[in-house]
Amino acid sequence: MLTLTDIISRGQMAYEATLPDYLRRQDAPPEVERRINLTLTDERQREICLACPLADCVGVENRDCPIRIEQRAEWRRQNHRKMS
Repeated sequence: MLTLTDIISRGQMAYEATLPDYLRRQDAPPEVERRINLTLTDERQREICLACPLADCVGVENRDCPIRIEQRAEWRRQNHRKMS
């Protein structure tokens, strides 16, 4: 069975394959990836996805996606704890 992460990543890869080279996502340098941890559990992503208030799925890469909103909120909580 595919996880939500697998489904999203496959959809993203298929979408990015249709883009011209200059619009494709560039991998972040390793130091950036170590600083930012925006992962939510698969269960939490599934809960958010099933309760999505949007009429149509905008995709997790869109900033209006409730999963992305929750990821940003979690990032802010993590950073607030580090600064306190």
